[in-house]
Amino acid sequence: MLKKLLVLMPVVLFTSCVTNTEYEPVVEQPQYPAIEIEEVEPVVEDEVVYDTYDSDPWNPDNFVNLRSPQLLLQDTPHGEIAVRHIEFMNDNLYGRMPFTYREKEAAAWIVEELLAMGHTWDYIEVQEFSMYSPLVWSMMWQHPRYTLANNWGAEDFYLRNLSQNVILTVPGQSERKIVVGAHYDSLPYPGASDNASGTSLLLESAQRIIDMDNYHTIVYVFFGAEEIGLLGAHVYYNRLTQQERNNIVMMINADVLFEGEFFVYGAGYANNMTHPLARPDSGPYQNSVTNTVSEVAQNIRESHDIQIATVPDIAFASSDQLVFLYHGHTVVFLLGADLILSDEGWGFAHYGDYALTVRVLHSPRDDFHYINENWPYKISDAMWTFSLFLEGLLLAEYSDLH
Repeated sequence: MLKKLLVLMPVVLFTSCVTNTEYEPVVEQPQYPAIEIEEVEPVVEDEVVYDTYDSDPWNPDNFVNLRSPQLLLQDTPHGEIAVRHIEFMNDNLYGRMPFTYREKEAAAWIVEELLAMGHTWDYIEVQEFSMYSPLVWSMMWQHPRYTLANNWGAEDFYLRNLSQNVILTVPGQSERKIVVGAHYDSLPYPGASDNASGTSLLLESAQRIIDMDNYHTIVYVFFGAEEIGLLGAHVYYNRLTQQERNNIVMMINADVLFEGEFFVYGAGYANNMTHPLARPDSGPYQNSVTNTVSEVAQNIRESHDIQIATVPDIAFASSDQLVFLYHGHTVVFLLGADLILSDEGWGFAHYGDYALTVRVLHSPRDDFHYINENWPYKISDAMWTFSLFLEGLLLAEYSDLH
């Protein structure tokens, strides 16, 4: 597989690598039939709103029994398992909109996959939350129905009262923990890059970590309802005890992993953030944890000829790591991106006259088969890169902060 030497500083070296691939819309997207369920009055118990027909929803007997093709770890290259999961989510679990039954179906599938790979219910938690809880309501950017129907043209969907996080804990030698997150919800599109990519990366990592001797406790969190306000991340963090918060070494977030030519990560922490979406005047700042992250990245580059670059500024990009950054934690954000001239369009990180941007985000083009046809080998290359890098990050030992 061909590799390009990736150097982000100085930015002028990017100019020869910039691509200008034009994507045409997918001609026809498959559509799920509308879920025909009558509206019912919610039942309120301890400030959590449940659907009256949604009793015991996480009993394994009630699962949808969807399974993606299984691959054994022996002799399986990094990233290949994740690619299979992405294709499965793309074709069978597209339109995973927040607070819908498709989102719940995706969460049930994630639980099934974790159980199938050998994890047990003792270490899996399904963390439900209501859209009407005070925290969620206050953090919601817009009401889900308005966002999905008016902003994104979604039709024929039934809105539940609940969303959920799926949490897997893998104990380590230390109680100090690394939180690894990815949201699994999407807008009304297949959502291959956003964010079946991050979800599938975590699933492959969770399968590989079973037989490894990890020093830190690793907590995989598959966040629900990210697309309308990072809601799953807010709920997860809000329900941690102070001791659990103090034990967080760092939070790693994976989102939109094959959106362009470049594989990048941003690491750091922030001071004096006044809101999860408000960028501080300076930063992100570096510490002993980010120094170790840089060492891991360099080792991976040298040992596997991987093209991954550090762009600290993307730690402030809008995704679930912002909740942890806001509360003072060190974060690492993994994503794929493209490079354009700043005056040619929107970018989430800037370098002189250039900006990092995305190609298929929040559009029907975010489709596994479309991307493979128009962008050959990008998905497999991205998942191989990030799988190796994430494994290196999880198996490293980190000293105390600051």
